[in-house]
Amino acid sequence: MASTVHAYQLTDYFIGSFLFHDADYIGISDILISVWEGKGFESHYYSESINGSYLSHHFAPGMIFLSPFVGLVPNRFGLAVAVFFFYQLATMLWIYWAYRSHERNDSNLSLKFLVLWVVFTNQLYLYRIGSSYHFEILVVVSGFFFFFFWEKCRSLVIGETKQKSQTYIFTLSFFLLSLLFFLSQKEDVGIYLLLFLLPRFLYETYHLLVVKQFRSWKDLSPFQKHPSYGLLIVVVCTSIVYLVYVFFLYPYSIGSNSAFVWSKILRQDYHPFFKQVTSVTQSLQIFIELLVSGGLGILQMLPEFFGIGLVYLTHFFSSRPWHHEVYSYYSYSLVPFLLYSGILWLRSKKEISLPIVCLILSCLFWKNALDQHFPLEIKSKNQWFDQTIQSEVVEDLPRANEILISESHPIHSQSLKQNPIVFSQYNLSFLITDKTKVYPLEKIEKQNEICRETNICYVVIAPQFTDEKLWPKKRILDLFGTSKPQLYQKIWQGKQIEVWKRMETN
Repeated sequence: MASTVHAYQLTDYFIGSFLFHDADYIGISDILISVWEGKGFESHYYSESINGSYLSHHFAPGMIFLSPFVGLVPNRFGLAVAVFFFYQLATMLWIYWAYRSHERNDSNLSLKFLVLWVVFTNQLYLYRIGSSYHFEILVVVSGFFFFFFWEKCRSLVIGETKQKSQTYIFTLSFFLLSLLFFLSQKEDVGIYLLLFLLPRFLYETYHLLVVKQFRSWKDLSPFQKHPSYGLLIVVVCTSIVYLVYVFFLYPYSIGSNSAFVWSKILRQDYHPFFKQVTSVTQSLQIFIELLVSGGLGILQMLPEFFGIGLVYLTHFFSSRPWHHEVYSYYSYSLVPFLLYSGILWLRSKKEISLPIVCLILSCLFWKNALDQHFPLEIKSKNQWFDQTIQSEVVEDLPRANEILISESHPIHSQSLKQNPIVFSQYNLSFLITDKTKVYPLEKIEKQNEICRETNICYVVIAPQFTDEKLWPKKRILDLFGTSKPQLYQKIWQGKQIEVWKRMETN
């Protein structure tokens, strides 16, 4: 309940502060609306063409599970509702698994369960994903189902639990589906999964080859004599095949070079203004903070500890500032593995004492208390825009939207099926009425093709209302300036907002 209240307050704050920028919130909402309407992953925010496929930008077909929320919730709030729904669902699912694992091993309240209960409900990096208004929260949810059914299958194949053959097939089927569900959330999930499993794979391979000292190659038959190792082989092979398809076969099939674009983006350099982590010491500190956020029980799980370390190296070597800092939703690559390692620690026979519990929780709360973004403030002291200009934009918006609706649906155009099109700048897009189809302002260069969809096309801008670092005023004026004299007529001027209408051309 507290999380729901916080979600409402946080969403309200972001709206009032004009922080729902088109490149993320509006862009993702646009894709999910297209999915809901049966147009596939069509996007005009993440493609150089008018309406390209988002899958060539990020191969994330699993985000389809967010589309019902975006399709059913009005006024562009669907993505916010969906993200917080799955954030709370993920938290409850992982806690429930911890509870079931604890209940099976010990009917009394264990110290390890107490630690995990507090850790899962105060997970800083999980909170960052859940408050990012991005689709990566699905990685945490799908990660739960994958690891849950993997442990179920392992219990069945090694004989810990006795089930009927139908139950075995049913569980194995769900295990394979959950693996595909997990991989489909984003193109790089398979890479992180392989890195996380690599130490475990090497350990079990060493145990099989050296400790058991096999005599013939038949002794390596995984499904007959080593079923648990066989499941690991299935996961590794499936992940590799999936990655080959995503990065090579899929781009080739659509005539795209997205695999090379993706690798180029990883190597892209950024302005020093964005870089906060600039030394090995700072990176090491972040890794320690990650371990603290997992409750430190991971230190007793060596293969998982080294696996998380390998995943973190992708952040360490990345030139992307937000990836390097594990900031915002970029922690999706680590959180499922942190939580799963906690579950394995709870299910293990390793014990801890009360003083260690107090130390672990003290470290956790100390780390969270130091973080200025946990929880996010709903009344920021930093002013993103000039307050006078912002108040005038707020005053203009209802009238601007009223004009768009009334102008777009005259009496003689009741048969119009397409929504009118609006080109708008990044920080106004969310608050443009959802009875229109919003395009980023830079797409105005392709307006002749775009405006063929409907006879009604607008530009809504507020040149004074912008952040000079994110989007300089000159850029807004330059983008619109080339089209304004020839094709558009100003139909309304508020205190800050301007509404321009495209004149019909033959």
